[in-house]
Amino acid sequence: MTTSTDAPRKLWGETVSLYRDLLKVMVPVMVAVKVAVELGLVDLIAGYFAPVMMLVGLPGEMGIVWVTAIVVNPYAAAAALVTLLPTTALTGADITILATMILVAHSLPIEQRILQQAGVSFLFTTILRLVAAVLLGWLLDTGYGISGTLQEPAVIAWLPAGETDPGWITWLVDSARSLAIIFVILMVLLALLRAMDTYGLTRLIARAMAPVLRLIGIDPATTSMTMTGVLLGITYGGALIMREARSGRVSRKDVFLSSCLLCLSHSLIEDTLFFMALGAHYSGVFVARLVFSILLVALIARVLHRMPERSFNRLLCSTPTA
Repeated sequence: MTTSTDAPRKLWGETVSLYRDLLKVMVPVMVAVKVAVELGLVDLIAGYFAPVMMLVGLPGEMGIVWVTAIVVNPYAAAAALVTLLPTTALTGADITILATMILVAHSLPIEQRILQQAGVSFLFTTILRLVAAVLLGWLLDTGYGISGTLQEPAVIAWLPAGETDPGWITWLVDSARSLAIIFVILMVLLALLRAMDTYGLTRLIARAMAPVLRLIGIDPATTSMTMTGVLLGITYGGALIMREARSGRVSRKDVFLSSCLLCLSHSLIEDTLFFMALGAHYSGVFVARLVFSILLVALIARVLHRMPERSFNRLLCSTPTA
């Protein structure tokens, strides 16, 4: 029999478990970035990222944050961002652009391997995500610049004000406070996701998106697995895509298009809300990312349907693993 305390206890357990895993990644990243700041390595490293960051209107230091996301995951990138914020002036547009680029291209070694097992080219999808992230970042920078929106300095109320060059003791205290608040954010996000499932909001969003997927050329047979990934992440959606790819019930081109959409726009609820809590604006991390992903996949679908089967198999596919 379910009691009134079961749900809060389960939510607490899930939050603690997830938070423990995140700390194993976030704390080393925060320490490494702090050491790099103290040794003056951030300015040196930023020089290598400056050309790409300049394209999207960001300081070179933010390249470290994006590369952390690419190699590790978005939460590690958030840890790097939190560490650099006291020493780097950013606008609301800057944080939104950076967060959007992170959400398009992150965790590439793991996530692209998952899709490779479904029969999609690791190289193509990796290049797709990196190029798409920079292109979308440039479009957002241009749009925000022309419209004059989000140009005020970014203020994240829950972060410690901090000093421009804090000592280790101050940094440790501020970092501990930031990590504690991130725990609260995670708990709220998990509670929100559970409520959305309980009241059918997740299924409602999936049904609303289904006609859009059909319009861009994604077969109705793949709609369910595609929307699972779009809403909840590549780990979930990728597992379903792998199962369907191995079953032979859907064509390789349909698997490929579903994977492309998943690459560009996944975990649309949890990751979006997390970065909005870090100061990103919904116009970038949700609206622009989703619209851009749909339009780009629609373009890929048009090219794909004209491509000879032999060329498609040779250039864009891998052999699914058993």
